[in-house]
Amino acid sequence: MKLRALGMIALLTGVSMSAASPALAQRQIDDPKLSPMLFGPTEKEKREKARQEREEHEREIEEALILTSEQEQDANLLDEPKTRPLLFGDHKDGEDLVGGSITLGEEDNDRRYFGILTFLIPDETNLSIGVGPVYEPDYFGSNDYEFNADPQVYVKFRNFVFLDDDGADFALFGFSRFRFGPSIRIRGRRDQDENAALQGLGDVGTTFELGGFASTTFLDRFAVKAKVRHGIKTGHRGTIVDGYLTALIFRAGPVSFSTSGHASWIGDNFADAYFTVTPEQSAASGGLLGVYDADSGFRNVGGSVNAYINIRDRWSLNPYASYNYIFDDYAATPIISQFGDRNQFRVGFHLMREFTFGGSGR
Repeated sequence: MKLRALGMIALLTGVSMSAASPALAQRQIDDPKLSPMLFGPTEKEKREKARQEREEHEREIEEALILTSEQEQDANLLDEPKTRPLLFGDHKDGEDLVGGSITLGEEDNDRRYFGILTFLIPDETNLSIGVGPVYEPDYFGSNDYEFNADPQVYVKFRNFVFLDDDGADFALFGFSRFRFGPSIRIRGRRDQDENAALQGLGDVGTTFELGGFASTTFLDRFAVKAKVRHGIKTGHRGTIVDGYLTALIFRAGPVSFSTSGHASWIGDNFADAYFTVTPEQSAASGGLLGVYDADSGFRNVGGSVNAYINIRDRWSLNPYASYNYIFDDYAATPIISQFGDRNQFRVGFHLMREFTFGGSGR
């Protein structure tokens, strides 16, 4: 009995051990791979995840730095905050070369439109000269009109010097489509012998005016220019401010048409020279001109229309007409109110010949 009992115990024990071994082995296999959803990641997975996150963060920082650098470069190219003297170096491709001009396109040989001279010339032109008749008052404010010869000279030197009938502008600085720099003009004399209405006033001598200008273009169709100048040699010794707005209306083949608006403000000395009548001057006129004291202010506002007709390669015809309205403070001077007219007209044309020096010019 004892042997049988021991055998039974041994058998049961063996069965029990044989049943326990597979479970223990399976548990030892599964333990290292417990689900992170229930028990969290292993230390190795934590280290790997931390490394990946660190590398991703470093990549994001590097990409952000690259993007910031590219944005800064683009901003510099667009804004060009540093003015570049036009006197030095060549221009960049695509840069607007003339602050006061409007480009008409490659199909018209890159002809440009200038706000003051208001005629179109090839971009490579350095010199244009011409002459034509003009029908105009014999002095500003006069009602006596006469025909005069109206010579015209335009000079462009390396997009730096621009000279026309309104003086010479020196584009020392420029960025984008903006130009500014000094401006000079020689204003012709007004002789009292020009008209009986000026007798007793004396002559206003030739004046050398010095100042500055600023100009810009936009939409390749509009040009804005402002000039401030002061007389520093003989003549009026005063200040005058001119503003211009020019718009290209249309271009069809060899014909272009534009319109311009213009306004002027003058200082006291300028007003005295041309519109004031002192007691001494009134007496010298024999009492024909009453005493009048002109002050600073807006002198006139007006506009003009201009056409440019290309004739073959180097010749062009430039008909034009302009009108100016003189404001009350100056129209009230006896020089105008008694012997003149506040409405001023000019009509004429220029026959122009263009010259190019250097390169393929002829």
